[in-house]
Amino acid sequence: MAEAVSEPAPYIFHRDHKSSIRLNYQHMLIKKLCNDQLLHPAVRQSIASRSSSIRVADIATGTALWLTELSDALPADAQLLGFDVSADQYPPGEWLPGNVALHEHDAFTPFAPELLGSFDVVHLRFFITLLNGENIRPLLDNLKTLLKPGGFLQWLDFDPRSAKAIATRPDMHMPRTESVVSIMRKAQPDVDSWILHDSELLKAAGLDPVAYERLQLCDYLRPIWNHCHIMGMEELSRRMSRITANGNDKPSPLLQQIKDLEAEFAQGASVDAEWFIMVGQMPGSTQE
Repeated sequence: MAEAVSEPAPYIFHRDHKSSIRLNYQHMLIKKLCNDQLLHPAVRQSIASRSSSIRVADIATGTALWLTELSDALPADAQLLGFDVSADQYPPGEWLPGNVALHEHDAFTPFAPELLGSFDVVHLRFFITLLNGENIRPLLDNLKTLLKPGGFLQWLDFDPRSAKAIATRPDMHMPRTESVVSIMRKAQPDVDSWILHDSELLKAAGLDPVAYERLQLCDYLRPIWNHCHIMGMEELSRRMSRITANGNDKPSPLLQQIKDLEAEFAQGASVDAEWFIMVGQMPGSTQE
């Protein structure tokens, strides 16, 4: 009998146009964090030498902005497929590059047989809030099935354990920022058991480690990161308003907290956090 997989945490955000703005804004932030590179240099250099057309799978693709931008950086015959549990944030198909196709699929469930073993790159990011110590390995095992021998898994996310409140002045009072940090650090109480400061997670999943890097925000990016926090809280506020209103116009209790957080951010407070990027390679080598 197959072992039961722990359910991922529920998706706490919306999938409306404001949510898409946040995701696209966050994409621009992380792109700057990675020196405007969509693929890690080790991945980019390896696939550049392959003679056949490149196939890339983007997991939890959201608005598909990462994938559609990548289409400009790869040869015209590259095949780029995006997967998300919901198509609500997908752009109209007519606006997609000709080599990009988007599908609805839950990353925790098996992929179609024709997709298995067919991708040079599987890309994952902004996924950590859905993970825990029980479902991380089944997820990685499932994503591995998409890779060709020698194919790469690239995962970028933030490390919630690294979150801390910072300010431009040492005497600044910032209780709301500290509250956000506390929530971030406690959201996944078992994270120490599966996110490590090296490549052990990839090794345990049967991938050959290629790269593991910690990324730190530059100060000039902090306003953008602050905006992402505000937009995320506004999404939560809209959701809570719908849950608690029951037909009435009762406002979300988060509204005042958002105003307080905005005020602290305007005075120079921020949530500092490190990001990580890890790259693993499927054992074996391509003959291409």
